[in-house]
Amino acid sequence: MTRGKRLLSLLLSVLMLCTLLPPRASAAPTLYFTAVNDRMCDLSDETMPFWQNGLLYVAGATVDGPDDLGIRYSYNQEKSVAILYKGQRVLYCDLTAGTMENNRTGEQYAGSPIVRSGMVFFPITALAKMFDLKYSSTKIAYGYLLRIRDDNAVLSDEYFIDAATDPIQKRYAQYERAHAAAESEQPETPPPVDTPTRRDDLTVYLLLPAAEEAALTQLLSTLEKHQSHATLLLTPELPESAGDGVRRAAATGNAVALRIDAATAAEALAQIERGNDALWRAASLRTRLVYLESADKTLRAAVVGAGYCPITINTSDFTRSGTHWADTALKWAGRSTSVRLYLGAESGVSSALGTALSRLRAESCTIAALNEVTA
Repeated sequence: MTRGKRLLSLLLSVLMLCTLLPPRASAAPTLYFTAVNDRMCDLSDETMPFWQNGLLYVAGATVDGPDDLGIRYSYNQEKSVAILYKGQRVLYCDLTAGTMENNRTGEQYAGSPIVRSGMVFFPITALAKMFDLKYSSTKIAYGYLLRIRDDNAVLSDEYFIDAATDPIQKRYAQYERAHAAAESEQPETPPPVDTPTRRDDLTVYLLLPAAEEAALTQLLSTLEKHQSHATLLLTPELPESAGDGVRRAAATGNAVALRIDAATAAEALAQIERGNDALWRAASLRTRLVYLESADKTLRAAVVGAGYCPITINTSDFTRSGTHWADTALKWAGRSTSVRLYLGAESGVSSALGTALSRLRAESCTIAALNEVTA
């Protein structure tokens, strides 16, 4: 057989062998294992770290644990707020604004928190700076290992990776089995359901003034009864005497804004600062939301320039019944996706609020609290 024929025969044999091999699976995503100090964490898609915009993100649940780093994680989905705290250090994250702030110093960190499948992820650089942590990302057989540690870690990264070989293999095998089982299951198609026509495209933002603790308590009770939320306009003095109400408002997903009545910018800023100091003492929170009564453009511009967020509203005289007010709000359906109404006559709010909320809830409107974006 000539040399050319031998080469041709070899090539045909290789091609025949390739046709008998199973097709190559598509490239799998990079796996990120995590470890906290000297402990390997579970491997799952729900908490797996990922890169975005040049930053490596880690799940809040990964660092949550008093026995490891001493950090606790909390997420209020209704209020779009997440916090990580350790002792007196609190990282406050406004998910709507996309900010991460040290509540003691006011320092803001690079990057924005990201929500995936109900879990909040944070840039590891921000956590390391906030809580004096160290971290490393090391290439391993099955992907990468992100190790987060503090001064309580015993092993160096090199020794830890050697010691964690078996746990890494076990977690990889468990992860693969879980994915194989999920792929073998065929999801059932739910039967169609008849959905009645509703006005669920309208969001109503309520702004409720409160100058006394009793009024605040009554408003909160009415909102909770009707499973609704609002922005509560508090005078700078109220948090001093209504700490329980302020904490209750924040914990139940309502927003807090300061109700400012001032003739000059200096006076307005002084009232805002005084109100925020009172809010901090009462509930460890601050707000940038302010409602300026009778403010001109110059005063408003000064408040915005100082970093606060004045609320723009559609005023409503709350001297009529709650039904009349609800009908007024519902007229916005079809013309706008939202309406914000300040129920200005404080004495009439509590008596008519329940009636208005019942009507709006029956129409499936969303009744929500403002934030810095929607304000």
